[in-house]
Amino acid sequence: MSAQRILVATLTGFVAGLAVGLLVAPSSGSETRQRIADSASDLAGGIKDKIRNFRGKTEDELSDLGFDTNDDFGDTQ
Repeated sequence: MSAQRILVATLTGFVAGLAVGLLVAPSSGSETRQRIADSASDLAGGIKDKIRNFRGKTEDELSDLGFDTNDDFGDTQ
């Protein structure tokens, strides 16, 4: 099984579990919506951090191999 499929399955399971947990928890609608928004924001931030980390490692490896990563990728931030 490829790493991409494992990552997708893990993220899908996480999101499904989070949604079920939030929906069955005893709280008001506004509290539940706020918790969902907060969780989505945290998840998005975590994914962005992982992508930045992966990009940095990839650029370092390419640089070690002699590629100029500034020309190939540019600064997208």
